[in-house]
Amino acid sequence: MEGKKKRSLSQAVFLLLILGFCLYQQYESNRLVERYNSLVKDYNGLLEKYNGLVEKYNKLSAVALLPPYSKISEGNITWCFYNLGKGIVRWTMPLDTYRYYVSSTKPVERLSLSTVRGGIWTYDLRPYIQPSFFRLVIGDLTSGRLDREFVKEVDNVKNQIVVYGSGLGEAPYQFPAETLTEGRGRCADTTILMASMLIEGNRRAAYNFKVHIWYVQLAGGALVSDSRSLGDANHVIIQVEFSDGSNWSIETTTKTFFTYSQVFAGWKFEVTAIVR
Repeated sequence: MEGKKKRSLSQAVFLLLILGFCLYQQYESNRLVERYNSLVKDYNGLLEKYNGLVEKYNKLSAVALLPPYSKISEGNITWCFYNLGKGIVRWTMPLDTYRYYVSSTKPVERLSLSTVRGGIWTYDLRPYIQPSFFRLVIGDLTSGRLDREFVKEVDNVKNQIVVYGSGLGEAPYQFPAETLTEGRGRCADTTILMASMLIEGNRRAAYNFKVHIWYVQLAGGALVSDSRSLGDANHVIIQVEFSDGSNWSIETTTKTFFTYSQVFAGWKFEVTAIVR
């Protein structure tokens, strides 16, 4: 009898231990579940804060990338600017295309110019003009626009993106892709850029205008108007001759659209027929 009591007591103690262990396991399980739920709650809170920061970053990035700008990413180069209607225009092309157009050997060719005092010379800009560079994007400026509207749009692109550096300077000059991307250029570079866009837009939209570059002389901040006073070719401008016979002589270094109304003297070269 005594043995049976001992065995019953041992069994009771064993069962109590098992019950205690099960209760402890249940307690630990509940504690882990509570801890898990707490961590999930913390994670959701952090995720919400992260999403808020991402939204703020995107807004700040959008502000930072307001036009005009150029950027290179994922093997493409993009130029972004406003058109005259305040719409955003983006020109994107593969970086390899850009490299192709800027990798050409830069010519250093001279032009002989005559004056009443004798011959002078300057560098020839015409070999740098590359209308085909704009072949796939110029339609953004010609679409739905008349010839004069298109010319103003071209000037508007130049005004937004390029900062002028003084003087005609010496060759080699920049190709239009370089001026557009670097955002700076001398009068030779801005003239090359505008001429390239004008010629390609004229070809695409069949405006039937002619494009000329004028080598002129600046003296005292004004263009020399008397050919007898010409002694230097230190500046260059663009002239567009429209199909009705009127023309605009455009200064390519200003930040607003500016045409010369006064008579000036210089040396004129047509570049309409150039296709590269």
